[in-house]
Amino acid sequence: MASRRSVARHRSILFWALAGLSLLVSHDAVYLFQVGPGAELASMLRGAAHEYWGFGSALLTVIGALVVLSTLLRLRLLRRKAANLAIRPARSYPRRVLRTWVTLLAVVAVGFVVQESVEHLIAHGHAIGAGALLSAEYPLSLPVIAAITGVAALVVALAADVERRLLAAIESALARLRPRRAVARPATLVPVRSSIRTRPGASRAPPVLFAT
Repeated sequence: MASRRSVARHRSILFWALAGLSLLVSHDAVYLFQVGPGAELASMLRGAAHEYWGFGSALLTVIGALVVLSTLLRLRLLRRKAANLAIRPARSYPRRVLRTWVTLLAVVAVGFVVQESVEHLIAHGHAIGAGALLSAEYPLSLPVIAAITGVAALVVALAADVERRLLAAIESALARLRPRRAVARPATLVPVRSSIRTRPGASRAPPVLFAT
């Protein structure tokens, strides 16, 4: 079975991969909703400040796709193992959705602010800072990021919940299948009678009788 450290590492990788994908989708979606589809949008996303974005988008997409595929394969293997053990883990609503969403929202929002500040610094010579979320220039950025990270949080929390339930069910089934160790009974102390030959003076000859 996977160790807790391994499980935590897989969940962390999935979280950050989906955070990257959320930033990618949020960035383009903010411009899409504010400018609309067409030549103006394409021109903005291909301008001097966005020269890096083509490569960055491709890199985030590939990493995200590989991590999601790896997660799906991992869950499939766990489901197959559970099926071989003839167990069905109980369903439960992922409780960590809200916590994951808040964390993702914060991470992606900060990433968007940093990204837009760098782009503004390149294009206009100044950093926009928190204005990327709160200014009239970006009126839809926060709602768009909140919606996209909400979907990503559902995916992360659901995958983590399914994995947790499968691992718990498999560990429980394996514990029942392990042979129980016989409890060792305390040894009964049997008194040992010493032999007459081992007593003091056993090697001496019998006393000589004198007649009076």
